[in-house]
Amino acid sequence: MSDTSSGNMVTPSAPPAAEASLRSMAILCYGLLLATAIVGVTAIIALIIAYIKKDDAAGTVWQSHYRNTIVVFWVMFAALVIGMLTWPLSLGLFFAGNLAWTSVSVLSLPFLFWFAIFPVLCVWFLYRTIRGLVHATDNRAY
Repeated sequence: MSDTSSGNMVTPSAPPAAEASLRSMAILCYGLLLATAIVGVTAIIALIIAYIKKDDAAGTVWQSHYRNTIVVFWVMFAALVIGMLTWPLSLGLFFAGNLAWTSVSVLSLPFLFWFAIFPVLCVWFLYRTIRGLVHATDNRAY
């Protein structure tokens, strides 16, 4: 009889060649996300790779990396869409001098997004991407 109470349960794993491929693709996804700061279209390539490979990575440590890539992309994409829609209003308020710093109004929310929330999201993006890259190079789950 085997003792399964020790907690050393074996998780399904991919063959070594498939593991190496999943690892390489995860590292490539993180590299493409980091390259987004220079060439914006690389994030879309990383997203496509992550969606293609996430089913192959099911049950492995690499599944969390592909899920992280997908989450990071969509959060930053949503932030950029919100930012692009509110940028004209923020810029107009800034140059017109109509931004009331003493009271929070509906008109100051776009300005708040661009100059307070968006930089925090950028730091979050870098943290998630670099942390994922470090974990991927160490063969650890995100």
